[in-house]
Parts: sequence; C-alpha cells; structure tokens
Amino acid sequence: MKKVILACIATMLCTGASAQDSFSFWKKDREYAENAFSINTSGPVPGVGFSFDRQLSKKATLTVFYGEPIDAVEITSDSPLEVEGVNYTGEIADESSSWVGFNLSFRPIDALQGFRVAAGAGVGVLAGSLSDPDGNTYNGSFDGTFGYAGIGYGLRPVKGLRLGVDIGLIQTTQFDVVTDGQTMEAGSRAMTLTKEFTGWIPNLQLTAGWGF
Repeated sequence: MKKVILACIATMLCTGASAQDSFSFWKKDREYAENAFSINTSGPVPGVGFSFDRQLSKKATLTVFYGEPIDAVEITSDSPLEVEGVNYTGEIADESSSWVGFNLSFRPIDALQGFRVAAGAGVGVLAGSLSDPDGNTYNGSFDGTFGYAGIGYGLRPVKGLRLGVDIGLIQTTQFDVVTDGQTMEAGSRAMTLTKEFTGWIPNLQLTAGWGF
C-alpha cells in the first residue's frame, strides 16, 4: 500500500510540474471546481494518504481522508525519547497503524481565498513498543477517535493543480500503555507515558491535488 501511495505522489508532483508550464498556479481567474483528489504527507507521525474534496459551497469544503505511516518511527539510543528524565528506545507507529476521517474547512476572507480554517474528526489505530534503560518494555496502543482543529493556506477550489499546507492540533483520546516490567518504577513510567501520548499533539500536512 505504501509503495502505491508513494508512486501516486511522484505521479501527482510530475503532473503538477508540467501543468504549471501552461498556467500560473496563483492566477485569480482559474475555473471553479466542485471536486478534487489529493495526496498528502502528514505529522507528527510521518505518513502519507489520500483525500477527496467536495465543495459544499465556494467557501466551504468537505474532505474525507485515509492515511497510514510511511514506516515505523525508530527511536534509537543515539536519539532517544526523553520523558521526565528517562530515555526510551523502540518504535512508534508500526505497520498496523492507520487513520480515516473527515474535515470541514471554510474560507472566511473573500480577498484571501487561499486562507482557511478547518476542523474535523476521525478514527485511528496507532501502536508501538518502547524500552527503558532498566530493560522494561512498554507496549502502547491507541484505537479510538480523534479530533482536529487548525488553519491552512492553498487548495483553492479551482480546476487543475492545487497545493496547500496545514498546521493544527490533533486531540487524541486515551492512549493505553502496558508494561511487562518487574521493577518498582515500571508501573509509574507506564502511567507517565500514557499521559505523554494523550491530549493535544501538533500536526503539519502538505498536500498536492487536482481539481475537476
């Protein structure tokens, strides 16, 4: 699946590059498009995905999306995850991870059509495993709903190439962490990791699409 998505990204970017030879991307009088298909990269977990846009009006857009990690995020001893003075190694977002959902975006400023505000929700699965310096293992899993709120620029509802960038916050529900550790610290560290991965986390997304 990841190879297919990466191939689609390469195709979309090549198509976009050639298309820009025949028109100016920021041209104001480009023809209105009610639909668009897009591909995107995202964070904080490096991922790729597909999305489909449907214009509810010239200012409002409904986006449905699917995504998954490009690869598991390796956390090594050279660059450990430090939480309250403890360095963890392992991986986050393994191959079983994915997410799906929808966003609603709105362009409030007529003179600045590229600017939009967005909010949405979805469901996802995110899993990983960490180890501490004492040899305790911590298995974490998120399998539930999430919310999103943010702002973006680009992805105007026009025909042809559309580019955009979004920044915002994702709110996760309970992220469960369990441990097989035998030391006294293992239980409290599992609770600390649960709090670390639950709540608001930042997100950055780059999108390339085609309106039609």
